[in-house]
Amino acid sequence: MRRIFKQLLIITVFLLFLGSLAGLIWWLSQKKPTCFDGLQNGTEEGIDCGLACGNSCGPKTDPISPIALDKIQVIFSGGKCDIATKIINPNSSYGAQHIPYQITWGGFSKKGEFYIFPSEERFLIDANIPCDSTQSPKVEIGSPSEWKYFRGFEKPNLEMSNSSFTYTDGPDFAEAKGIITNKSPFDLKEIEVYAIIKSSKEEIIAINKTTINSLMHGENREFRVFWTRPFPLGGISSFYTTANIFGSDNFLKIYGAESANP
Repeated sequence: MRRIFKQLLIITVFLLFLGSLAGLIWWLSQKKPTCFDGLQNGTEEGIDCGLACGNSCGPKTDPISPIALDKIQVIFSGGKCDIATKIINPNSSYGAQHIPYQITWGGFSKKGEFYIFPSEERFLIDANIPCDSTQSPKVEIGSPSEWKYFRGFEKPNLEMSNSSFTYTDGPDFAEAKGIITNKSPFDLKEIEVYAIIKSSKEEIIAINKTTINSLMHGENREFRVFWTRPFPLGGISSFYTTANIFGSDNFLKIYGAESANP
């Protein structure tokens, strides 16, 4: 019995020795942190930062992807053309304002800017453009000067009710209307309302927008969108609303926004 105990003790000591030796070899093989070479090495938690360097690495940020241009659609009507461009922000935590864009079509050229929220899909529309059947329109999206980081972002809560779309016999060819209620926990200076009319094949046959100014929390207001040029009958309407909350520090404070410059 004593012999077996002695053998077990020897085996245990031997295993502890091997474990300690392996740990020492691993430790010696690790490159020590330099904290000044622009590389993450050793026990650095980031590039030249962390507990080993006596500083903090700061908050980690996700890589930011460029805004994607999904589709450009031309709507021909009455000798003039409208262009509807669908764009997508693939970033789930970052939004931006003052994003430049330029549309060119033959001899026509126009510059503008827009804003977009995290993971948002939205439209840009340019109306009453001279049609050019010899070329295709070109839309170029620039990079914003600054991205905003949002924690737990939710779009402004804009509820639509009593929406309708009708073809008319008067000077206005068609009309879309409805009621917008601001259920966001803050007042909004301007709300954009897009009325989008699609064919049975999901092609846009008409698009227009209007704005509602100074809609307070809990307030509701009617909107109307008119078309003065004809387009194919039988269209199916849908609506898209958005509001720019980048222009007020109070809005950004509610959402906990931080600047991010990749």
